[in-house]
Amino acid sequence: MTIRNKSMKYGILGTGDVAHAIATKLTELGHEVMMGARNATNEKAANWAKANGERASHGTFADAARFGERVFNCVQGIHSLEALNAAGKGNLSGKLLIDLANPYIYKDGHISLDSKWSGTTSLGEETQKFLPDTKVVKTLNYLCNHLMVHPRQLPEAIIGFYCGNDADAKAEVAALLKDFGWEDTLDLGNISMSRYTEMLGTFWVAALSATGNMDWGIKLVR
Repeated sequence: MTIRNKSMKYGILGTGDVAHAIATKLTELGHEVMMGARNATNEKAANWAKANGERASHGTFADAARFGERVFNCVQGIHSLEALNAAGKGNLSGKLLIDLANPYIYKDGHISLDSKWSGTTSLGEETQKFLPDTKVVKTLNYLCNHLMVHPRQLPEAIIGFYCGNDADAKAEVAALLKDFGWEDTLDLGNISMSRYTEMLGTFWVAALSATGNMDWGIKLVR
Protein backbone atom coordinates (compact mmCIF):
# COMPACT_ATOMS: atom_id res chain seq x y z
CA MET A 1 0.00 0.00 0.00
CA THR A 2 1.45 3.36 -0.99
CA ILE A 3 0.84 6.69 0.68
CA ARG A 4 1.25 9.81 -1.46
CA ASN A 5 0.37 13.44 -1.11
CA LYS A 6 -0.56 12.97 2.56
CA SER A 7 1.11 15.04 5.23
CA MET A 8 3.30 12.80 7.37
CA LYS A 9 5.85 13.13 10.15
CA TYR A 10 9.46 12.45 9.18
CA GLY A 11 12.51 12.03 11.36
CA ILE A 12 15.90 12.89 9.85
CA LEU A 13 19.01 11.38 11.41
CA GLY A 14 21.95 13.64 10.64
CA THR A 15 22.73 17.32 10.14
CA GLY A 16 24.97 17.37 7.05
CA ASP A 17 24.29 18.42 3.46
CA VAL A 18 22.24 15.31 2.64
CA ALA A 19 20.11 15.71 5.76
CA HIS A 20 19.48 19.38 4.98
CA ALA A 21 18.50 18.64 1.36
CA ILE A 22 16.08 15.86 2.31
CA ALA A 23 14.58 17.69 5.29
CA THR A 24 14.03 20.91 3.36
CA LYS A 25 12.39 19.09 0.44
CA LEU A 26 10.04 17.25 2.79
CA THR A 27 8.90 20.49 4.44
CA GLU A 28 8.36 22.00 0.98
CA LEU A 29 6.09 19.04 0.21
CA GLY A 30 4.03 19.84 3.32
CA HIS A 31 5.39 17.25 5.75
CA GLU A 32 6.39 17.80 9.36
CA VAL A 33 10.09 17.15 9.87
CA MET A 34 12.33 16.78 12.93
CA MET A 35 16.08 16.84 12.37
CA GLY A 36 17.95 14.70 14.88
CA ALA A 37 21.53 15.01 16.11
CA ARG A 38 23.63 13.55 18.91
CA ASN A 39 22.76 16.55 21.07
CA ALA A 40 19.43 18.37 21.29
CA THR A 41 21.30 21.69 21.15
CA ASN A 42 23.08 20.94 17.85
CA GLU A 43 23.59 24.30 16.13
CA LYS A 44 23.14 23.05 12.55
CA ALA A 45 19.84 21.36 13.40
CA ALA A 46 18.60 24.36 15.39
CA ASN A 47 19.44 26.77 12.56
CA TRP A 48 17.73 24.53 9.99
CA ALA A 49 14.57 24.32 12.08
CA LYS A 50 14.52 28.09 12.62
CA ALA A 51 14.87 28.73 8.88
CA ASN A 52 12.16 26.31 7.75
CA GLY A 53 9.02 27.36 9.56
CA GLU A 54 6.45 25.77 11.79
CA ARG A 55 6.69 22.32 10.21
CA ALA A 56 10.39 22.07 11.12
CA SER A 57 11.83 21.08 14.50
CA HIS A 58 14.95 19.49 15.95
CA GLY A 59 16.05 17.20 18.74
CA THR A 60 18.22 14.18 19.46
CA PHE A 61 18.49 11.07 17.30
CA ALA A 62 16.01 9.38 19.65
CA ASP A 63 13.61 12.34 19.48
CA ALA A 64 13.63 12.29 15.67
CA ALA A 65 13.20 8.51 15.48
CA ARG A 66 10.30 8.66 17.93
CA PHE A 67 8.68 11.60 16.11
CA GLY A 68 8.85 10.21 12.58
CA GLU A 69 6.27 7.95 11.01
CA ARG A 70 9.07 7.44 8.52
CA VAL A 71 12.75 8.04 9.19
CA PHE A 72 15.66 8.99 6.92
CA ASN A 73 19.17 7.85 7.86
CA CYS A 74 21.52 10.56 6.58
CA VAL A 75 24.47 10.18 8.93
CA GLN A 76 28.02 9.42 7.84
CA GLY A 77 28.03 5.73 7.05
CA ILE A 78 30.91 4.65 9.28
CA HIS A 79 28.95 6.06 12.24
CA SER A 80 25.57 4.82 11.02
CA LEU A 81 24.97 1.89 13.38
CA GLU A 82 26.14 4.00 16.32
CA ALA A 83 23.59 6.68 15.41
CA LEU A 84 20.82 4.12 14.90
CA ASN A 85 21.59 2.62 18.29
CA ALA A 86 21.28 6.08 19.81
CA ALA A 87 17.99 6.56 17.93
CA GLY A 88 16.68 3.44 19.67
CA LYS A 89 15.50 0.16 18.18
CA GLY A 90 12.14 0.60 19.87
CA ASN A 91 11.64 4.03 18.30
CA LEU A 92 12.29 2.53 14.85
CA SER A 93 10.35 -0.71 15.28
CA GLY A 94 7.74 -1.28 12.57
CA LYS A 95 8.72 1.88 10.72
CA LEU A 96 10.18 2.56 7.29
CA LEU A 97 13.85 3.56 7.49
CA ILE A 98 15.06 5.15 4.25
CA ASP A 99 18.81 4.61 4.30
CA LEU A 100 21.07 7.03 2.42
CA ALA A 101 24.28 6.23 4.32
CA ASN A 102 27.51 4.95 2.76
CA PRO A 103 30.40 3.26 4.63
CA TYR A 104 33.17 5.29 3.03
CA ILE A 105 36.75 5.94 4.05
CA TYR A 106 38.31 9.05 2.52
CA LYS A 107 42.09 8.97 2.01
CA ASP A 108 44.59 10.48 -0.43
CA GLY A 109 41.87 11.87 -2.71
CA HIS A 110 40.08 8.54 -3.08
CA ILE A 111 37.11 6.74 -1.55
CA SER A 112 37.00 3.10 -0.50
CA LEU A 113 34.41 1.01 1.29
CA ASP A 114 35.15 0.24 4.92
CA SER A 115 36.03 -3.47 5.04
CA LYS A 116 33.52 -4.03 7.86
CA TRP A 117 30.69 -3.26 5.42
CA SER A 118 31.94 -4.58 2.09
CA GLY A 119 32.83 -7.80 0.33
CA THR A 120 30.13 -10.30 1.28
CA THR A 121 27.94 -7.73 3.02
CA SER A 122 26.99 -4.03 2.92
CA LEU A 123 25.96 -1.30 5.30
CA GLY A 124 22.38 -1.71 4.09
CA GLU A 125 22.38 -5.40 4.98
CA GLU A 126 24.00 -4.84 8.36
CA THR A 127 21.50 -2.09 9.11
CA GLN A 128 18.62 -4.48 8.41
CA LYS A 129 20.23 -7.12 10.64
CA PHE A 130 20.70 -4.54 13.40
CA LEU A 131 17.04 -3.47 13.07
CA PRO A 132 15.14 -6.68 12.30
CA ASP A 133 11.76 -5.10 13.13
CA THR A 134 12.37 -2.06 10.88
CA LYS A 135 11.70 -1.91 7.13
CA VAL A 136 15.01 -0.73 5.65
CA VAL A 137 15.08 0.59 2.09
CA LYS A 138 18.32 1.82 0.52
CA THR A 139 18.07 4.59 -2.06
CA LEU A 140 19.71 7.70 -3.55
CA ASN A 141 23.03 7.01 -1.79
CA TYR A 142 25.05 7.20 -5.02
CA LEU A 143 24.21 10.83 -5.93
CA CYS A 144 25.08 14.35 -4.90
CA ASN A 145 22.57 15.68 -2.38
CA HIS A 146 21.02 18.37 -4.61
CA LEU A 147 20.10 15.80 -7.28
CA MET A 148 18.46 13.52 -4.73
CA VAL A 149 15.61 15.99 -4.38
CA HIS A 150 15.89 17.88 -7.68
CA PRO A 151 16.63 15.24 -10.35
CA ARG A 152 14.99 17.33 -13.07
CA GLN A 153 17.84 19.83 -12.90
CA LEU A 154 19.54 17.64 -15.48
CA PRO A 155 18.39 17.75 -19.14
CA GLU A 156 17.71 13.99 -19.30
CA ALA A 157 15.90 11.68 -16.91
CA ILE A 158 18.30 9.91 -14.54
CA ILE A 159 17.36 6.79 -12.61
CA GLY A 160 16.57 6.35 -8.93
CA PHE A 161 17.58 2.93 -7.65
CA TYR A 162 16.16 1.44 -4.46
CA CYS A 163 16.27 -1.94 -2.71
CA GLY A 164 14.90 -3.61 0.40
CA ASN A 165 13.24 -6.75 1.74
CA ASP A 166 9.71 -5.40 2.22
CA ALA A 167 7.63 -4.91 -0.95
CA ASP A 168 5.19 -2.42 0.60
CA ALA A 169 8.02 -0.34 2.04
CA LYS A 170 9.69 -0.20 -1.37
CA ALA A 171 6.41 0.89 -2.96
CA GLU A 172 6.20 3.74 -0.45
CA VAL A 173 9.74 4.82 -1.29
CA ALA A 174 9.03 4.66 -5.04
CA ALA A 175 6.00 6.93 -4.52
CA LEU A 176 8.05 9.36 -2.43
CA LEU A 177 10.73 9.48 -5.12
CA LYS A 178 8.04 10.54 -7.59
CA ASP A 179 7.07 13.32 -5.18
CA PHE A 180 10.73 14.36 -5.20
CA GLY A 181 10.55 14.63 -9.00
CA TRP A 182 11.97 11.30 -10.11
CA GLU A 183 10.53 10.15 -13.45
CA ASP A 184 12.51 6.91 -13.71
CA THR A 185 13.02 4.51 -10.80
CA LEU A 186 14.00 0.86 -10.53
CA ASP A 187 13.55 -1.75 -7.79
CA LEU A 188 16.87 -3.62 -7.64
CA GLY A 189 15.60 -6.35 -5.32
CA ASN A 190 16.36 -7.21 -1.71
CA ILE A 191 18.58 -5.29 0.69
CA SER A 192 21.69 -7.20 -0.43
CA MET A 193 21.61 -5.06 -3.59
CA SER A 194 22.92 -2.26 -1.34
CA ARG A 195 26.34 -3.73 -2.09
CA TYR A 196 26.12 -2.31 -5.61
CA THR A 197 24.65 1.12 -4.92
CA GLU A 198 27.20 1.63 -2.13
CA MET A 199 29.97 0.74 -4.59
CA LEU A 200 28.40 2.94 -7.26
CA GLY A 201 28.52 5.93 -4.94
CA THR A 202 32.33 5.84 -4.91
CA PHE A 203 32.29 6.74 -8.62
CA TRP A 204 31.68 10.39 -7.79
CA VAL A 205 35.41 10.95 -7.18
CA ALA A 206 36.32 9.99 -10.74
CA ALA A 207 33.34 11.84 -12.24
CA LEU A 208 34.08 15.01 -10.26
CA SER A 209 37.72 14.86 -11.30
CA ALA A 210 36.76 14.46 -14.97
CA THR A 211 33.92 17.00 -15.13
CA GLY A 212 34.72 19.47 -12.36
CA ASN A 213 31.17 19.29 -10.99
CA MET A 214 28.58 17.02 -9.39
CA ASP A 215 25.79 17.74 -11.87
CA TRP A 216 25.54 14.23 -13.29
CA GLY A 217 23.51 11.10 -12.65
CA ILE A 218 23.02 7.58 -13.94
CA LYS A 219 20.74 6.78 -16.88
CA LEU A 220 19.81 3.15 -17.50
CA VAL A 221 18.93 2.39 -21.12
CA ARG A 222 16.76 -0.72 -21.23
